Parts: sequence; C-alpha cells; structure tokens
Amino acid sequence: MAKRRYRILAPSAVTSANIAAGFMAMVAAADGRYELSVYLLLVAILCDVLDGTIARLLGATSDFGQEMDSFSDAISFGVAPAFLIYLAVLRPLGFWGLIVCLVYLLAGVTRLTRFVLTSNAHGKELRTTGAPIPAAASYLMAAVLMRESMSVEAVALVVLLMAVLMVSRIRLPNLKGKNIVTAMMLLGLVNYMLVVFHPSWITIGWWNVWNAFILVAAKVQSNRLQPSSAP
Repeated sequence: MAKRRYRILAPSAVTSANIAAGFMAMVAAADGRYELSVYLLLVAILCDVLDGTIARLLGATSDFGQEMDSFSDAISFGVAPAFLIYLAVLRPLGFWGLIVCLVYLLAGVTRLTRFVLTSNAHGKELRTTGAPIPAAASYLMAAVLMRESMSVEAVALVVLLMAVLMVSRIRLPNLKGKNIVTAMMLLGLVNYMLVVFHPSWITIGWWNVWNAFILVAAKVQSNRLQPSSAP
C-alpha cells in the first residue's frame, strides 16, 4: 500500500504542474503578456497528456487522480483561457464579451463534470463525448495568437463554437493504446506546436486539415472494432 502511495506522487506532481502553469498563464495575461500566457497553457496541455499516461504506466490510476485532473483542467483549460481571451481580444465587446467567456467556462465545467461521472478512472475510453476541454482551449489560444488577423466578432464566434462542441453529444477519438489514431493525435500535437510558435493561416489550416484526417481515421477504426451484427 505504501509503495502504491509513492507511485501516485509522480502523476500527481505532473497534474500539480498543470495547475501551476494555468495560474501563471492568468498572471501573464493580467500583465498583458498574452503570448507568454499561451506558451504556459501549452505547458499545461503537455502536462495533461503526460499525467494520465504516467499513472497508467505505473499502475497508479485512482479516483483521487481523476478528480485532481478534472480540477486542473477546469483551471488551465476553463478559467485561464477564458480569462486570456477576454483580456486579449473580447474586452472591447464589454458585457457581451464577458458573457461569451462565461458561456465557454460553464460549458467546460459541464463537460468535465459529465466526463468524471461517466468515465473509468482506471482506464481510458476509445471515444469521448463532446470536444475535450484541452482541445477547446487550444482553439482559444490560437485565436489569441491570430488576434491581429481576426475580427473581435469572429473570435467570439470561435469561443461560442467551442462551448457548443464541449457540451454536444458528438463522439470524438481519445488517446488509447498503440494504434494509428493515437499516432496521428500525437503528430497533431506537434502540428499544434507549429501553430503556437509560427502562427499563420497556413499552420492553422494544416492543423485543422490534420484534425479532420484524425476524425476520419477514428471513425474507420471504431467501425472495425464494433462487433458485426448477426445475419
């Protein structure tokens, strides 16, 4: 039992780093250092990918870890990006900009709550319902980086679209095991780093095209895994 407690410390430390990165991103946004805020949220995304992976490798998955991960996601991918997008882009809309950010935040918390109530802390489903909140946050981060090339109204629409996708019933792929979809999603993360460090319509366009390829591959994989119906 004591050995298991020590194993839990490793993924919990990574989750704590996720929370710290989210908080520091808000501090950076408050200081007007919007690009730095995006970079810190990218660190949070990487931590979010790693903590669950480390927990499963060490056999240290737990309900505690799942709850802590959910809280960290609420901070780093709910509160922090909503705060960032409001300060960096949507503040000129005044009250309505604030409402748009609140809609995103509440949709993210709703999505996280649904995930905690329906998922298994000791495994990882092949498919997930609604857009994951880190994915939604990544679009807000990209919008911040491209704020000089987008109208305020267009950014507001992106934020609202992410909110709708998070609470939707759409089934999307999740990271699980060693398969082509997992490899494609990891490459998609590399593509997103190109967006962060070289923001342009070209890198964003390629990132979205690759995301579409992932959805198609996941659908094909899901159909193959489903048991064939009896004649």
